[in-house]
Amino acid sequence: MITKYIKVKSLVFDGSESEILNRSIIPDIGINIGGTIQFNDFANNSFEDLRHIIGNDDFESIVKTGGFTSDGGFLDLYKGIDNLRLYFCKRGDVIVVFAYGEFQPTRYKLYLEGFWVSSH
Repeated sequence: MITKYIKVKSLVFDGSESEILNRSIIPDIGINIGGTIQFNDFANNSFEDLRHIIGNDDFESIVKTGGFTSDGGFLDLYKGIDNLRLYFCKRGDVIVVFAYGEFQPTRYKLYLEGFWVSSH
């Protein structure tokens, strides 16, 4: 069960794809997430896969509180800020959600959407 959430909705990167590969994200929100987050900590974790990890109720709670929308397509992909695909990083009971993708040709953006804490 999701017990707490913090919506951040902040731009943490805007540049070429090669530049983000070596960046670290250090969220300062008062929740211990066990250190910095690297690109590879979330890049292979499509948001849609989170449903199978935390269950339908918690997934729907994150979608609703985060204000995320489905593209309505065959794969039912979820979008965040700037209509970018969502990804996640799970550290213990904390789920960190990012919106990431190509915004313009060769220009990539990464948004920190927020943090959700579960009681599992």
